[in-house]
Amino acid sequence: MKRRIIGFLSLLFFVFTLGAAISMLYITFTTSELKKLITLHGVEILRQDLIIKIQNVEQDLLTVHTELGSKLDKIISNMTDLDKAINNCTNCHHSPLITRKLAQIKTNVEKFENSLSHYITAAADTDRIRNLKVESYEAGSELLNITTEMAFIANKRLQERTGKALDGVRHAQIILSITLAVAFIIALWIAVTLIRNILSPIRELMDVSRNITTGNLGYTTGYKDSTEFGELALSINEMSRSLQDGNEKTIQHMNRLAGLYKVTLPFHSVSSITEIFREVSSSVADLIGVEQCGLMLQDEDRNFIAHKHPAHGLSEQEAASIRVKKEDLLDLYYDNNRRPVVISDVKSAKLPRGLIGPSDENARNMLIGWIRLQGELIGLIRLANKKDGEFSEESVRLIGIISNNISVAIDNAKLYENLKAQMHELKETQEQLVQAAKLAAIGELASNVAHEINNPLTSIMGYAELIKEETDIELIMKDVDIISTESLRARNIVQQLLEFARKRPLEIREVNIRGLLKETVSLISVQLRDARIKITERYDPMPIIMGDPNQLKQVFLNILNNAVHSIAGDRREVHISSGVQDTFVFISISDSGHGIPPDVLPKIFEPFFTTKQEKGTGLGLSITYKIIQSHKGRIDVKSELGKGTTFTILLPLYPADGITGQDTR
Repeated sequence: MKRRIIGFLSLLFFVFTLGAAISMLYITFTTSELKKLITLHGVEILRQDLIIKIQNVEQDLLTVHTELGSKLDKIISNMTDLDKAINNCTNCHHSPLITRKLAQIKTNVEKFENSLSHYITAAADTDRIRNLKVESYEAGSELLNITTEMAFIANKRLQERTGKALDGVRHAQIILSITLAVAFIIALWIAVTLIRNILSPIRELMDVSRNITTGNLGYTTGYKDSTEFGELALSINEMSRSLQDGNEKTIQHMNRLAGLYKVTLPFHSVSSITEIFREVSSSVADLIGVEQCGLMLQDEDRNFIAHKHPAHGLSEQEAASIRVKKEDLLDLYYDNNRRPVVISDVKSAKLPRGLIGPSDENARNMLIGWIRLQGELIGLIRLANKKDGEFSEESVRLIGIISNNISVAIDNAKLYENLKAQMHELKETQEQLVQAAKLAAIGELASNVAHEINNPLTSIMGYAELIKEETDIELIMKDVDIISTESLRARNIVQQLLEFARKRPLEIREVNIRGLLKETVSLISVQLRDARIKITERYDPMPIIMGDPNQLKQVFLNILNNAVHSIAGDRREVHISSGVQDTFVFISISDSGHGIPPDVLPKIFEPFFTTKQEKGTGLGLSITYKIIQSHKGRIDVKSELGKGTTFTILLPLYPADGITGQDTR
């Protein structure tokens, strides 16, 4: 296109240059002619002046009255001017005809001068003077005729040369006009041709660009020429095909990655080795496109690597027939630098015995991927008979990735089986510990209850003895009432113990926190009294809340028991307070015990964590924390060594939708 544009512009420049050169030639010629015309006009003026002077002399000669009159001087003056004029005219350049005429004029001027001279110098004879006058007049007339004839010839010549000069100007105008018209037409043709030559390939290239932009990769244009646009069209076609090839490769790679993801994802979600066999054999066979696929793993004694079932394309009997010595496979493994092995021709290849089963006579090609666990070869993934020809490098890379995932999946499956066994043992141990914690709490509570029951039993036994001795029916009835009251008291104590020990889910109902705290304090009152612990209670007015009273009673009892066990020394105090804080009811239980060390404080709610050595289970505060959580509450602890510990329980003031009847113990 660059050469074409340069050629067009060169043609346009040549036309302009040619027209300008021709015009310049005509203008130069016309200018030369005009200069000559100007000169001729000057000569013509001289000739006209000559004629005028001749006429003046003749007029003076005719009008004079006397031979020596006043006009004589003027005649002499005009004659002198005439002589000068003819001399000036003679010095100009003329044609031969004009030159001959000028010579005649000069001769006649001399004759005219002589006649005038004779006329002027004539003395006596009147006839002679008249004759000389006539002779002078005739000489002047002849001179005038010659001059007039010469002027006519010069004028005609001047008109001819003027016409030629004007013709030259007109020719220059015509040539210049034709040059401009031709240049305009050529320029218009060049513009149209260039626009067509430029826009046509641009439209083609834009069409290719639109198709590529809309996703029609591989679209090409048939535009061809020898310009830069042709080269650009070829480049765009190559780019489009390259984009199509790259896109197809990307799609294939993405499909392989998606297939690889689908293949490897189940490996990490299955918990059985048998399920891994099934997933590998089916999904890998679909991904790579083979007729046979399966896993081979080493047996328990690690001497053989045997094919497992289920396997894709192999029956259970066929899979069982494929069995190879591990040491034979190790030779193949190390000979190939631990990389996957591609066997293009199974029949001619030297393979370890047993890698091809007796019933597998139609095996054409094979791909082996090694399965390693902690650096040790434990098996392989075996693929045979590629459906679409030979195994590609991409297939080799995929098998390498899948082999690594299989080894991880097998290791995870073994770990999962071990974990299940350990979790089962742990669950049994945990149930035993929980039961032990419950029995310990119940035993501790039973010890307190025993003290409480002894009092009403002592009263019952005492009044029973009195009844035996009394005869007054009123006294007997009073003693019976006391016995009945003490019996009810003992029954209530036992009923509270049973309600606390009974395992049941959360029973959400209205709870009076103040009454619940008093009941809990009454349950451990004997223990507090025996430990000589002073308890102070301060309960602010508070509304009824929703919760499980038995579960909350266990929370308060666990915290109070921990407080009693932590108190030692002379200062033995427990302080209980409750009230309303924002949208919560708070219960604060403080003791004057030895406190909790800072490094222990973050762990007190962890299951089985205890500082009581052989006396504790480490479940009391953990169960307490879970109960408060199930009530959508919060429990905070502040402790300082040597000064004591404060547990603050926050329970929602309004019913919480999240509180359910789930058992938290």
